[in-house]
Amino acid sequence: MRRVLSLMLILVIVGQSNALPTGIDSRGDDGCLCHGGDDDSTTVTLSGLPEVYNSSIQYNITLTIDSPVETNDVQGGFRILISYGEIVGDGWQYLDNGYTHSEEINDRREWNAVWIPPQSDDELATFVIHANAVNGDGWATNDKWNSQSIAVPGPNYTGEVNTPDISNSLSNAQMAVGSIAILLLVGLTVIAIRD
Repeated sequence: MRRVLSLMLILVIVGQSNALPTGIDSRGDDGCLCHGGDDDSTTVTLSGLPEVYNSSIQYNITLTIDSPVETNDVQGGFRILISYGEIVGDGWQYLDNGYTHSEEINDRREWNAVWIPPQSDDELATFVIHANAVNGDGWATNDKWNSQSIAVPGPNYTGEVNTPDISNSLSNAQMAVGSIAILLLVGLTVIAIRD
């Protein structure tokens, strides 16, 4: 019985490292940490934003992932955090204060949408984009991701125009949790094999 319980617990833990084809919530705010590693061979580009926004214009934007990761039925996903404005696109969804893909649109590496800037013309709209290229096998291994940050001021913004800092590294807390999970997984595997 202990063996069955141990194997079930292992499957639950391993299942948590599986991909999220239906989109990612705030767990993706620091990057696509469940999808392999950040990798410079994968580039993320959000195009179509102006250098200075006009609050009366809606901007057609395109998010593109360029990566050597093999394509399949499922190809990619994203998480975008913005400080001002709104993004509207087919299959895009808003979860935990950020925009992400839905299962309906994870079969590509290019997405189109519209950015509606804020009504106030004295804001600095910042964008933090995390996007991942996936190989479509349903697991997070061998996938690659990267990030981009952008700042777009309004015409009456008076502060410095700085893009948000992006840290694509794991925090100490994330590394501690990951280490504990790996040790637990190894321990449960040993117990299951001994029984």
